[in-house]
Amino acid sequence: MEAIERYLSCRIERRWRMSGDPKKYRGVRPDCKLVLTFKGYKYSMNCKRRINSDGEQVDYVACDALQAHVTKLFKDAGIEGGSSHSGLHTMATRLRDQGHADLEHLDPYLQVSKEKIRREFAGVL
Repeated sequence: MEAIERYLSCRIERRWRMSGDPKKYRGVRPDCKLVLTFKGYKYSMNCKRRINSDGEQVDYVACDALQAHVTKLFKDAGIEGGSSHSGLHTMATRLRDQGHADLEHLDPYLQVSKEKIRREFAGVL
């Protein structure tokens, strides 16, 4: 909550997408996205295409500006190798470890060490 409060204060100070009525929603337009780019615009999704490990073409969407922003946050915090992808992997792994109810949504992002897999399956094999 503290981080959101600081973000809203910054956004109000920079006058990003304000309604002009400071009594309603602190002056922030309710029809506007909460999180904006560093220039005060909404993030947009871009169509991407890649070839998967089976050689098949896969189309997907990504938000390049948001990915770049998250990567910069890691860099500014002094976290080497941090990126939007590493953050997703960490979050998914922690959710899995905490017993998240729908694990199939986490599978693409999980990072599990070979040692952990060996320990998990040792009793089964």
